[in-house]
Amino acid sequence: MTVSFNLRQAGFCAGGLVVSSLLMSGSILAGCSTTPKPVAGLAAPSMACSDFNFPIYFEKGSDQLTSPAMQTIAYSASRVKGCVIGHIDVLGLADADGPAHRNLVLSRKRADVVAGALAKAGLPSPKFDIEALGESGAVTPSGEPEPLRRRTEVVIHASSPVHP
Repeated sequence: MTVSFNLRQAGFCAGGLVVSSLLMSGSILAGCSTTPKPVAGLAAPSMACSDFNFPIYFEKGSDQLTSPAMQTIAYSASRVKGCVIGHIDVLGLADADGPAHRNLVLSRKRADVVAGALAKAGLPSPKFDIEALGESGAVTPSGEPEPLRRRTEVVIHASSPVHP
């Protein structure tokens, strides 16, 4: 299924970009920092126990979770309730604004914050694989910092429970 929509109507904010997206059945719901705005015509999420991934976006230079980020985390934890969790990959990223060392530290903090929030939401904390890339790959071809790199990428490896 192909979905197209106006980015502003879908909740992408002008100015300070604060976006939280849920990757659901090949479709994306996006929201501003205040309230996510559902986009008509998107498929309902599949509740089957399977691997899925989603981004968590951050404000520039911040490692604090926004309200849409917390909603994404809560949704993701509820989606895999009752599933067997193999492990959870959390990759922290940063844009190329500022010193490389600071961006690496920031990307690690972002990954740690997201892993902590996922654990608080009920996901098994010993199963987290946390990595930080900092600003590696965060510059556009024109040499500008890439704002969509202000995120973590989460992959939850889930499977159905085996019943004897």
